[in-house]
Amino acid sequence: MKGFRLERLQSELYKVLYSVFNGEISDNRISGISITKVKLSPDLSLLKVYFSDYNQQIPLEKILELLNRSSGFIKKQIAGANIMRTIPQIVFQYDKTNERVGKMDELFRIIAEEKRNNNYYDDDRDNVYYDDDELEDEDFEDYEEYTDDLDEDLDFDYEEIEEDEDDNSKK
Repeated sequence: MKGFRLERLQSELYKVLYSVFNGEISDNRISGISITKVKLSPDLSLLKVYFSDYNQQIPLEKILELLNRSSGFIKKQIAGANIMRTIPQIVFQYDKTNERVGKMDELFRIIAEEKRNNNYYDDDRDNVYYDDDELEDEDFEDYEEYTDDLDEDLDFDYEEIEEDEDDNSKK
């Protein structure tokens, strides 16, 4: 099946599932879940439904069991929408994106806190690449030699250029 048709079907299935889980389903334990993604196989035989934001008081295994039990009702709703000739098998999967985002946010918070505590920008005494004594003694001598070499290279005689121009104009 072509990609654009498959995407359109996935979008329509998402809308149907959204309406099912936000009012049409009678089981209160699964009525509040959020559908994050719907993925349809290219042969239209398998529908993967990714969900999140379930009731944390009920274990995930129980939620998956309840969703699998309600798949018959969901298939009837898909059939009633008249968007497909055959109704695919439905597989539910928990979407761990929110948990991953939470972990990443926590890591970024820890890194920011460590930077604040270590004062990387204000205090470089603990930095192994920056030592005041070495910089004053060795590096300034090298820098002075380097600048002297540059001055010599840049110091050229303007009179020589003028003489060369005069010679070229006489020819």
